[in-house]
This record gives sequence, C-alpha cells and structure tokens, in this order.
Amino acid sequence: MTSRYALGIAALALAGAIAGGCSSNSSALVPGHLEQPATAAGKQVVYKQIELLSRPAVKEAFELFEDHNKTNRSEPYNDPLIQGQIGSFTRMFRSEAWADTLQAVLYPNVMKADLSQNVKKAAYLGYETGGATGSKFGGRALDDDIIDISLGAIFGNTLSALGLVQDDHKELPCLTTDNIAYDKSNTKTFPYIQAPI
Repeated sequence: MTSRYALGIAALALAGAIAGGCSSNSSALVPGHLEQPATAAGKQVVYKQIELLSRPAVKEAFELFEDHNKTNRSEPYNDPLIQGQIGSFTRMFRSEAWADTLQAVLYPNVMKADLSQNVKKAAYLGYETGGATGSKFGGRALDDDIIDISLGAIFGNTLSALGLVQDDHKELPCLTTDNIAYDKSNTKTFPYIQAPI
C-alpha cells in the first residue's frame, strides 16, 4: 500500500470517527438564528438561519462537526472557519497549490449563478471556474452529480483537468466517487423530478 492511499484511508477514518462521535445531545445540534429584518408583501418578516448549507460536501468533507454551529451563525462571506479548514484538510494529502485553488473555488460556501449568461442548463462550479465545467452560468442542474464533482475536486484530478492548477499527481481514485449515479428522468413541469418510488 502506498503512503498516498494510506493517507487517504486515514483521512476517511478520521472523518468517520468525527461523524461517529456525534451524540444526539450535542450542543452543536441546537440551531442558532441570524435574525435579519426583511419586507414581504408590505409586512416585516424575520429570516431565521438554522443551517448554512449551500454546496453539498463542503461542510461534510472539511468542517469539524463541532464547528457546524459556528458556521451556521456566520454570514457565508464572513465564515471564520470553513476556508481555513478546506486548506488544512487538503494540505494533508495534496499540494499547497491544489489546496489554495480548492479554497478559491469552494469559498465562500454559496451557490453562485451569473444570471447574465444565456444558457439552457446550469453547470455546477461553472461561475467559479470561468466556464470550465460547461458554462459560466453556475448554479446546479438537477442531474449534476454534485458529490462526485466535489470528491473529484478534493481527491481526484478535476481541478487540473479544468486547467485551474497543475496536476500534483496525488490523486486518490478510490475516493473520487460515491458510486451512486443520478437515476431519475426529469419532467418538463415543476418540480421537474419524478415522484419518489
């Protein structure tokens, strides 16, 4: 077993230990609220943020569970933790340049879309990569395999294949997919997906 694979297995074991060590009485599970007045139909309403979760896999892969509540209480562009945790986690097994590029692509943890783009389909990370994933629109299409794209960026060669950073040849192919394909046929009417089976 090469040290590269051993490191990947160790990272997965650490992630499993962190997730498995969570208990139902954790104080991190008590949501905090960001209250921000807004106006809707002439009435003042209060927005309560319970969970900050935009890009699937970002919090789950990089952030310590005990820090989730701190992130939930933060504005996405002023998160005190996630950017550094993306870098420190990634530097354990990837190059400095790879970690810096991944931080630049995934932070802030918001779903970006360029509404000025005239495209027929969204492209996950398209805005952040200048269109390297299919279009500059960004957003997310129903059939985008977000987890595999994210795992490919973390453990695979996705960033170098998109021309964002030189390949560091430290890929962990066994960690680049969740082995679950999108198996739904989309419909032409809202909500655009099939009813659950």
